Amino acid sequence: AIVIETIAPTITSVTSTTANGSYNADDVIAITITFSEAVTVTGTPQLTLETGSSDAVVNYTSGSPGTTLTFNYTVASGHTSSDLDYKSTSALALNSGTIKDAAGNAATLTLASVGATNSLGANKAIVIEGVNPIISSVSLASDNSTFAVTFSEAVYNTNGGSGSLEASDFAFSISGGTATLSSATPSSISASGNVYTLGIALSGTPNGSETLTVNPVDNSIYDAAGNEASTSQSNNTKTLNDKTVPTVSSVSSSTSNGTYGIGDVIAVTTTFSEAVTVTGTPQIELAKRGSGPASSL
Repeated sequence: AIVIETIAPTITSVTSTTANGSYNADDVIAITITFSEAVTVTGTPQLTLETGSSDAVVNYTSGSPGTTLTFNYTVASGHTSSDLDYKSTSALALNSGTIKDAAGNAATLTLASVGATNSLGANKAIVIEGVNPIISSVSLASDNSTFAVTFSEAVYNTNGGSGSLEASDFAFSISGGTATLSSATPSSISASGNVYTLGIALSGTPNGSETLTVNPVDNSIYDAAGNEASTSQSNNTKTLNDKTVPTVSSVSSSTSNGTYGIGDVIAVTTTFSEAVTVTGTPQIELAKRGSGPASSL
């Protein structure tokens, strides 16, 4: 009873037991590779997926011996794909392991072309959205009354892709200068696309040394896939505009005390509470004290 078996197992299809839909960081997607006959696995073969700027290398999980091998892919932060598929026709690698049939024939590991019939992309419609929403820019009104926050994508106040943002989803903080916040929560909010304009509740008059910062509140802002915006952002600060009016702090003269006559020049120095810029020709009016021709200025 001699059986001759020299035909190598081949891959017939790649699919997933995970439902079609959008998935974000930490979600697990089960990818299955079906062979033309039962195979036995040793070691840890790996499947490389196309997931944007950083590809995912997924370890073999289960299925041996059998016709279908499972590779469990955990979505990592930063991974993206509009239709999840493997990297190339050679994306399945032994990784020092083996995949063989009962007769010991090594399996042919060539996959269907990416996106072609029997590929993962053709069999399933799985979207990977592992990128957290971030604040891409901010701008400050000239009168310091509002702070406009632009997000990198559409955001919501639930992880189900619904719910408009509220003022309580943000928190302000301030450092430096003389003005303070009467409330860390914005006094108002309005939206236009991905731009949210927040009202600033200031106490005191800014002198231009204040740094105002805005961050999302924990568990408050999400993208459509449910990725949460971090409570620590960059591109989220602005220096308040100086609204403190300069005042004259003193008037003096660098000219020595004494008596001066016609044609003599007396330097009068006016000191302000902060640096000022002069345009035109301001004038100071001098008045004499006392009476008579020798009255003092």
